[in-house]
Amino acid sequence: MNSTLVSTVPAWPVFALMGAAALIAVWDWVLASRQATAGRWMTKAAVPALLVIAVALNSVQQGKPSWSAVIATGALALCLLGDLLLLEERRYVTGGLAFAGAHLLFIAALLLDAQSEGWPAGPGVFIAIGLVGVGSFSVAWRVVTSAPSARMAWMTGSYLALLSVLVIVAGVDTAAPGGWLALIGAVAFYASDILLTWRHNVLRDRGDNAPVMITYHVALFALAGWALMA
Repeated sequence: MNSTLVSTVPAWPVFALMGAAALIAVWDWVLASRQATAGRWMTKAAVPALLVIAVALNSVQQGKPSWSAVIATGALALCLLGDLLLLEERRYVTGGLAFAGAHLLFIAALLLDAQSEGWPAGPGVFIAIGLVGVGSFSVAWRVVTSAPSARMAWMTGSYLALLSVLVIVAGVDTAAPGGWLALIGAVAFYASDILLTWRHNVLRDRGDNAPVMITYHVALFALAGWALMA
């Protein structure tokens, strides 16, 4: 890679992009709290899109980017796709598949980061296992058993199991630089999707709301922050 090009890329655009994403996220929370539909595609898409650009730009600045950061960028891009798909109820399943792909990429990125750090030991994995256990027995089982069909129950259970793996893998990586951010992001993702699937399966209420989006954006920003440090 051209070292001259790398040296001319300033650091401030990364923070500017993150700041812009944060402002748009707050506006999206307002729209979600009002159950507004007009303009949601812009606010929902803009947040992950700006984070994708920020992490990619930071990778360019490094000269030799971390593969964990590169893979995490792909995961954030799939989150963008999932956001757009979930704007319509008829695409609920395909949107879920996009997010499942994002979780798989995040898991791969976290495992690669942990491997590059020599599999450092840390207490985070025990915290992660405890949180997953509490979530599974307190809420997740109700979400799965309340699904409107056996097919949806199977899909919901598989999706939440994948999320549980993400939380545990993030716990494994907590001893690496930025690892605690990854765990916060994974737990926030778990919380957000529990809230969303609870609305869909238990309350039979379509779409998202402010708590779903707040926890989701916390997840995106925390995982993006980890990717910037990976």
